[in-house]
Amino acid sequence: MISKALLFVMMLVQIQGEPQGPAYLPPSGRPAGGGSGHPDDWAGDPVNYEFSYEVQDTGLGVDFGHRENRKDEEAKGSYHVLLPDGRTQIVDYVADAGGYRPMIRYEGTATYPASGSGADEGYKY
Repeated sequence: MISKALLFVMMLVQIQGEPQGPAYLPPSGRPAGGGSGHPDDWAGDPVNYEFSYEVQDTGLGVDFGHRENRKDEEAKGSYHVLLPDGRTQIVDYVADAGGYRPMIRYEGTATYPASGSGADEGYKY
């Protein structure tokens, strides 16, 4: 019983000795020149970029990618992914002060394994 009490006191001492509060504090004020305080505003330069990537592995049936370009406050882009049913889902989007607006479409025709082809043999219903 004494060892439990001693352990409890040691834990209290350790907890009280640790610094309190967050390890990282937000900036205390707005950056020079005004702005919202958002990191995009810190440098004062316009936020303009363009990127893209593609990942394809026909052996695994993997095919996806993304491209985006941003000019000041508007980003436009598209991403796609090959779905298990054989179709490709494509999302074209615009993101600006009006929010994120996706337009979703599909290419190809969905195909499924024939019943009794062995594709579902491991599952018991």
